[in-house]
Amino acid sequence: MLELKDIKVVFNKDSINEKIALDGLSLKLNDGDFVSVIGSNGAGKSTLLNVIAGSIYADEGYIFNNNTDITFLKEYKRAKFIGRLFQDPLKGSAPSMSVEENLSLAYCRGKGLNFKFGINKKDKNLFIESCKTLGIGLENRMTSEVGLLSGGQRQALALLMATINIPDILLLDEHTAALDPKTSIKIMDLTNKIVLKNKITTLMITHNIENALKYGNKTIVMDNGKIIAILEGEERSKMNIGDILKLYNNSGSVISDKAILG
Repeated sequence: MLELKDIKVVFNKDSINEKIALDGLSLKLNDGDFVSVIGSNGAGKSTLLNVIAGSIYADEGYIFNNNTDITFLKEYKRAKFIGRLFQDPLKGSAPSMSVEENLSLAYCRGKGLNFKFGINKKDKNLFIESCKTLGIGLENRMTSEVGLLSGGQRQALALLMATINIPDILLLDEHTAALDPKTSIKIMDLTNKIVLKNKITTLMITHNIENALKYGNKTIVMDNGKIIAILEGEERSKMNIGDILKLYNNSGSVISDKAILG
């Protein structure tokens, strides 16, 4: 279970450029919740993921993972139970290292690293079988440098790296935004398959409203550092882009569909 209580994040505090990025935000997610997060630029979406990941600390409030206070836990320690993907497929991987070497790094996360004798046969077989589940032929490129892979292959690898040791929490920061439409659908389907199979509590930032309402079981709508709506169940199933725009208008924001869609 992931819980945020009264989280406040202020950038450039006590200056002319002060910006409240998160404004008393509270959120409680059950194990296995797959939540899409939508909102215009500056709504606080990435800040929300950053404060969960530990990239930045909250100025006020608390964060709990499975009832353990992680509010000020170092980012590298959270990496043991938090997986994360970014818009850039190469972020979080080593482009000059091979597919199997990158997977080994991810697999050893939190366990200590030992490359003295290279990657053992057992781990190699595990990596090959894991790549096969992606269905994109990555198992045939285990010794290829990651920087030579296509964007879709790199992002699929990053997804596998983030989940090869099943995390408590998976954070997806517009992880399909840099991909072409066909590849984006493939990566979204892979994401959905992995998240549902392993019941990973997941937050996914997206500007694609269709994806936001199609995947997962909840959609969070953010504006000005606050959650203005949590959509789920029958209400969510009946929503469309027009309904999302109405939520913004009702909250007092003047916003266009272009702003929401990025």
